[in-house]
Amino acid sequence: MRRDPWQWIAKTVGGPVDAIQYACVLEATAPKAGNVHPVAKFNDLCFADFVASAEIVASGLTATSMDLGDRIELVIRQTRVTTNTNVNLGIALLLGPIVLAEETQRPADAAWTLDRWREATANVLLTLSDEQSHRIGRAISKASAGGMDGDYQPGDPSLDVLASSESFDVMAGMRDAKDRDLIAAEYAGGFESFFAEVVPAVEASVGETGDLLSGIALAHLRLLADRGDSLIARKNGRDTEQEIRDRAKQCLNAFASNGDFGSIAEFDAHLRSEGHLFNPGTTADFIAAAVYVCLRTRA
Repeated sequence: MRRDPWQWIAKTVGGPVDAIQYACVLEATAPKAGNVHPVAKFNDLCFADFVASAEIVASGLTATSMDLGDRIELVIRQTRVTTNTNVNLGIALLLGPIVLAEETQRPADAAWTLDRWREATANVLLTLSDEQSHRIGRAISKASAGGMDGDYQPGDPSLDVLASSESFDVMAGMRDAKDRDLIAAEYAGGFESFFAEVVPAVEASVGETGDLLSGIALAHLRLLADRGDSLIARKNGRDTEQEIRDRAKQCLNAFASNGDFGSIAEFDAHLRSEGHLFNPGTTADFIAAAVYVCLRTRA
């Protein structure tokens, strides 16, 4: 009987800190199309940056003396000091409420199902204070993430936090951006699609391959084909994003029919062209968050 591919690592992690660090490093290690991994880097970003960032995310998002916005802002501030680039804004935005929900609402003597986790995460966002909302806005601004300033697609407004004031409402901003940004859609929708679609996709792909890294890479390709990628859309427009989704689907079809890796390799090279302008970074952020959930559901 095939063993659960998650079992060894899941039994090794001691708690949320370990699980966050493992999730971030596993996501960065898997040879996902178009992303940084141990033998593929960008001009301003390499695998070592993600390893350093993993420790920062793990310690910052589990700082129990802080609330959600303070934790996310701490992670972004320390990451900028350490790497001088944006490595983990999407990961921090996704994992922040997920981790806090588990920390404050996971029962010690009852099953912690995905449905209960989703409800708890939605509750974290519903009870977000104005002060913590502003902290998240400042973190987004400090991260200087690609495509967030509106320069790439002027007709597609950015989540404008660059001139945010003390009255900035990050949840209102997320609701405004939900149709053009996948992470904003999770904040606006109470993480419903994350727990209903993303986590099951990662579970299924890892189970199908019987291997964590191969399964993560396969899930990344499937999610890119099914959902597109916000970072690609912001930098290149919706038409280009759709073309990339179509190519991802073609790769999946070729792989399913005859195990063809050639089309995946060509697709990977295409995503890395034009100065990595087609980097599916948002999809990678979702993968990291889902890996954390997969590990913690086995705790």
